[in-house]
Amino acid sequence: MTISKKIYSKVFWSAIILLSAYYLYRAILFRFYKEGLGESFWDKQFWFVSHIVTAVFPLVLGPFQFWKWFRNRHIKLHRLLGKLYISGCLLGGLTALYLASTQPYQGSIVPVIMLALLWLFMTTAAWLAVINKNIQAHRLFMIRSYTLTLVFVFLRLSGDLIEQFHLLSFIDSSDVRDTTQEWLSWVIPVLVVEMFISWLPSVKKLKTNKAKR
Repeated sequence: MTISKKIYSKVFWSAIILLSAYYLYRAILFRFYKEGLGESFWDKQFWFVSHIVTAVFPLVLGPFQFWKWFRNRHIKLHRLLGKLYISGCLLGGLTALYLASTQPYQGSIVPVIMLALLWLFMTTAAWLAVINKNIQAHRLFMIRSYTLTLVFVFLRLSGDLIEQFHLLSFIDSSDVRDTTQEWLSWVIPVLVVEMFISWLPSVKKLKTNKAKR
């Protein structure tokens, strides 16, 4: 890896870590102190706490799993943390399904359920790929899985940008604006990631094959 790539990598991961910590702090303040967890323990409190606790594992462990130096020198620990990452994603996804299906905001039900199902699928696919020793597929599915892990960051970041710059001001209904934001918070990151890890490499490979003919 060249020096410029190392610098870009450090800047990228530093931004991810700082934004994740900041928006996790804001999410906890909002859920625990502003809106609340629900009227009773089994109403929502148990599910919110379970979701936050389990989802924190993949959020924190993700950067370590993508750190090449750490993987190469601590392979056993990498595998152990990988199991914790997958467990956190699966439990976080299942609790997200329940929370999505029982939330009072009707416009958010479908996008959040779709997000949770996609998160579960990408994480399971990453797990199956590594079991079958397909490291390349495992890496790509892990990138997709961690992108979906970070959606809560994208959701709150997009909310701040939309509010500050009035990006969805052309939509009169506040409910429709919120629903649109829910979709954009995970559809755009997924499309961007797919462009870099799938579409652009495929186009480059196609051009290379044509050049060899």
